[in-house]
Amino acid sequence: MGVEITSSTKLFFELCPAKIIGVTGTKGKGTTASLIYEIVKRNIQETGNNNQTNQKFQISNSEKIPGLITHKSNFENVYLAGNIGIPAFQIIEDVKPRDIVIFELSSFQSQDMKSSPNIAVIVNLDQDHLDYHKSLEEYRSAKYSILKYQNPDNFAIINWDYPELRKVAKFGKAKKYYFSSKEEVDQGAFVSEKGEVFLTIGQKEKVCSEGKIKLIGRHNLENIAAASIVGKILQIPIENISGTVKDFQGLPHRLELVREIDGIKIYNDSFSTNPIPTIAAIKSFSEPITLILGGSSKGADFSELAKTIKSSSVKNILLIGVEGPKIRKILEEENAKINILNGGRDIQEIAENAFKTTENGGVILFSPACASFDLFKNYKDRGEKFKRVVAGL
Repeated sequence: MGVEITSSTKLFFELCPAKIIGVTGTKGKGTTASLIYEIVKRNIQETGNNNQTNQKFQISNSEKIPGLITHKSNFENVYLAGNIGIPAFQIIEDVKPRDIVIFELSSFQSQDMKSSPNIAVIVNLDQDHLDYHKSLEEYRSAKYSILKYQNPDNFAIINWDYPELRKVAKFGKAKKYYFSSKEEVDQGAFVSEKGEVFLTIGQKEKVCSEGKIKLIGRHNLENIAAASIVGKILQIPIENISGTVKDFQGLPHRLELVREIDGIKIYNDSFSTNPIPTIAAIKSFSEPITLILGGSSKGADFSELAKTIKSSSVKNILLIGVEGPKIRKILEEENAKINILNGGRDIQEIAENAFKTTENGGVILFSPACASFDLFKNYKDRGEKFKRVVAGL
């Protein structure tokens, strides 16, 4: 008789008595999951639970707006679990049927799942972790599994800007809502050309404007759009959604403003372990950028990053780690007119060289586009050491 080996994530989904909101994607899932958690938590704190603990709760159709839940704000507690929050099995005994769990799901965690969350959010889909998955197709399949076991009473929130995601979403049974940063969508959310986020479920409602929130970058406006749809599905008032978005500071090591010295702003974006988030980070600034780049690669293609750098406000690049020479070669092949320097022997020298190189009013962006295992334990260790050094400049 064989013994079935199961993952802790799969087991949690099978045992959890509460509704689950699952968030996945190549990048931005941690920020999106955390923002959803803060939106729900704030709403519970401001409205209180309705104490109808004997009332059967289910996510189902609203008479007014198709696809919305029947009860407002009737969660007792909210939990943030998965990679970004508490390990799932530390909370399983505490979670009750009228609670709600926000679960950040990596491709590894979703690979063997046999159930799907009540609300599934796919933030985006790009190449990552190819050192673990056999192919890009296997990686995509792992991401799509979040939708596979949903039923008609569930919800899928999909990034409209990825045609592949739209195609796969058609086969799912859940109600679909889309968000986009390229065009206005009905029954979802979108980011305008002016950097405003609007909900379009039932009526058009403004969530926020770029420059009046603490998160930086258009990619974060996409994360806000996705999280806002979840808030709308849960019938959380727009003022609570907008208020939470305005106050949300983001996560450590994700475009984190560390310090401003003599008009130079220094950002820690150590979480960027492949070119995709680094591209997004570069596009977040119009000021002259000194970019600290390099580390150990996970089979990443740096050609698109080189093209982005060539057409951006990046003026200086400090190369670090084993991928430094490879990145230099790609930049030279792209004929990028950038001042390219060797970063230094250690994080102290790297930070000092970056500061010396950056002009007043510029930005130092520590966004390596690589993993950190050649010089640091992980991205957190890399980011914390960078912040400590910057604090001493």
